[in-house]
Amino acid sequence: MKVVYILSSTVTTGGASKSFLIMLKGLMAKGVHPTVVLPDSNGIYRMLSETGVETIVLNYRPCTFPNGTNTLRDYLLYIPRLAGRLYLNRRTSAQLTEILKRLRPDIVHTNVSVINIGYNAAKALHIPHIYHIREYGDKDFGLHYIPSHRRLERELDQAGSYSICITRDIQRHHKQDGKQTSRVIYDAVKDEQPSMPTQHGRDYLFFAGRFEPAKGLDMLIEAYTLYARHAARAMPLYIAGGSPDPKYAERIKEMARDNGIDNHISWLGERNDINSLMNGAAATIIPSRFEGFGRVMPEAMFNGSLIIGRNTGGTKEQMDNGVSLTGREIALRFNTPEELASHLLDVSVRSHDCFDAYRDRAFRAVNTLYTTEAHADGVYNMYKEILQCTN
Repeated sequence: MKVVYILSSTVTTGGASKSFLIMLKGLMAKGVHPTVVLPDSNGIYRMLSETGVETIVLNYRPCTFPNGTNTLRDYLLYIPRLAGRLYLNRRTSAQLTEILKRLRPDIVHTNVSVINIGYNAAKALHIPHIYHIREYGDKDFGLHYIPSHRRLERELDQAGSYSICITRDIQRHHKQDGKQTSRVIYDAVKDEQPSMPTQHGRDYLFFAGRFEPAKGLDMLIEAYTLYARHAARAMPLYIAGGSPDPKYAERIKEMARDNGIDNHISWLGERNDINSLMNGAAATIIPSRFEGFGRVMPEAMFNGSLIIGRNTGGTKEQMDNGVSLTGREIALRFNTPEELASHLLDVSVRSHDCFDAYRDRAFRAVNTLYTTEAHADGVYNMYKEILQCTN
């Protein structure tokens, strides 16, 4: 089975990139022969090339409106940027069509919903195409499809067009629920594990994620401020992650300074020991506004960490899945800064053993629902069904 994959980014730390690499590993073990199309020759490109996977670099952009008009320069360049984006993607779609003629793949699989060059080329050649829908678009990242969301819906309605949605809620958001051409397949995080790792330390609170509004750091800072005012001895807060928007990162740090909690926070930056940091935390906090799926949560669950999660989007769905599987809550839910602050206080004053049942149920859930094996089986079976329909 030959499959061409279209990626939106080569950044190795993004959730879509991590999920793709784990998926690809599982599918190649089943005999899938991949070719991966990327927008540049950094990060994942080098990783794939070193392992012998065929890679192709093309120049393309998301089929979404350019971000914001925050400055006069952005305002003046908005129309030229939009026109340039449309022209570039049309030209690259034609280039990709010629490449697919040579490769003759069975399926074209685009790793996100905001890139449409794969759909355009596959449609021109009557090759089945899959959109792997990992994002709400508007709710999580403030992205808006060109010319509207209806364009994506029309593409998904076409013959030979399919979708994999990473949660049921994302499937509903994009109006794909109930359609024979759409499947919900949860992202893979790790291979199935024989047992939960033993936790060490549990003497700090932990957040991992990019410094961007979607990740909810502003709510975390607000809640931690409330918590620190009431705690006899506030646990330190460790924050790990990169800063794609330095201005936003500085606003968050300024917020912490203004609230008098900066001395309680360790700004760790990007780290390669996230698993160890999760394992040593009293709790991992997921304050994202509307996470698509959210890899941080299952990664922390695999590492034996207690989860304190915002009751929205993919975070909520993962918690709901845990309740369905185990019969009880697997995490501490919150909707407001006050509720989050209350959980932080509970975690810091109560014995760690009080929350071991949450951790045990969370590990059972993640080790059942989000393994490499379960994900690869789901995607591969969908490939086989698509090819049976087209042959």
